[in-house]
Amino acid sequence: MSTSWTIAIDWDRNGDCSGEHDDITQRVLLAEWFVGMQRPYQLTADGSTLVMRLNNVDRRFSPENSSSPLTGKLAPLRPVKLESNDGTATRTHWSGWTAAILPVGGKYGNRQVDIIAHGAMQFLKATETKIELQENQRSDQIIDALIQEVIFPPALAG
Repeated sequence: MSTSWTIAIDWDRNGDCSGEHDDITQRVLLAEWFVGMQRPYQLTADGSTLVMRLNNVDRRFSPENSSSPLTGKLAPLRPVKLESNDGTATRTHWSGWTAAILPVGGKYGNRQVDIIAHGAMQFLKATETKIELQENQRSDQIIDALIQEVIFPPALAG
């Protein structure tokens, strides 16, 4: 049984990736992602990152192309999901938000674009907390209180 992969971006930020142009799987030439540790003996996890190289021959992912079906939607903080299905279960391997859309320069004019996405750590690091000193609390209760103060963008905040 083979595994099928799906990479989707919720361009409309409506909470699902079922829009007409959300599934970008067929355009992906390369996808590299990581979650957690990148080096041996690392003490803390890095923020998760997904880097994709996409075929952009029709200039769909070019912000200056006003005839693109994604005009006005090529902006940061669009939810991204990478999933696999082996015929028995669907697994989410990576989820996060777009951070940058970068054209790829090439000697022979290949029209390609890199989309870089980051996980939730970017929001956790940027949040300053104002919770009171926590005494006689379990660590899971303190972590829950801290996470409640983080503001996530729509669509993946569930």
